[in-house]
Amino acid sequence: MHKRELIARLGSFAEPVWTTDRMRWKGQKSFAKYLIYYLTKLEIPSDEKYDFWRIEPYLPQILVDVFEELRTANDPRVVEFRKMYEDETGHEVPNIPDVGETRLLERGSAVQTTLGFMMREIFGGEWLEKEIEAYCNAELYVLQQTFDKFIRLVYRKGLYDFVDKSPKRGMSGKFGETELRTFIMAGRVMFTFARKIDKKRPGIFEKGGKIYSNENDISFVGEDGDSLGYSAGIQSLNTDFLTALDMMNDVIKGWPAEAGKQWKIHKGGNVSIL
Repeated sequence: MHKRELIARLGSFAEPVWTTDRMRWKGQKSFAKYLIYYLTKLEIPSDEKYDFWRIEPYLPQILVDVFEELRTANDPRVVEFRKMYEDETGHEVPNIPDVGETRLLERGSAVQTTLGFMMREIFGGEWLEKEIEAYCNAELYVLQQTFDKFIRLVYRKGLYDFVDKSPKRGMSGKFGETELRTFIMAGRVMFTFARKIDKKRPGIFEKGGKIYSNENDISFVGEDGDSLGYSAGIQSLNTDFLTALDMMNDVIKGWPAEAGKQWKIHKGGNVSIL
């Protein structure tokens, strides 16, 4: 598909919808309108020069570029589109390329619905949707893979037994600058890797009647009783990608092989899930 055809299809996609079988997800219509505006200005020499050229292979990169301009540009026209998107979705334009800078729910919704579902309908297939997800979520896959390594080398090597047999819902242990917290509630087990930002303050503190977090953290949730940890997936991310990796690796490298030392390093206690 050439750029001009994509613009035409986006125009049809952004038209008012009168039937329930073509309902739009929040953010799709406003983003489609901005994408038309962006593509109209975008000059792609190969698109004009070669009949065989197609825009599809480059769309994941183009779409992330579009989201970044929509989020950061100061041009008055772009600001209008930004307000349109934020009014439609009820939140700010998410940061797509920098994992951890935007709430996972808002970022994930933008990748899956605003981009993936929209492109699937426009192009009539799932392959581009999958390419977009793989491109945008590459760092999340790495975080999950690193957590799976933690499951293999820590959870299955003693931690599961402690969590399962402990009379306490919560347990915690320090591994260098990183604290690992586990908490069981309502049939779920939560794993939180956290580091203090300001070492002079507690992890959670109150100021001016408001509660603030003084931590970088990443959390995963799985089923209580799942000794293999296959059910666990990322729940929240409140730090940058590299810090999240470092925190998980702190625990992996610091987990002792001897059961006696394991008991000493990861103990039952009062653990906050905030």
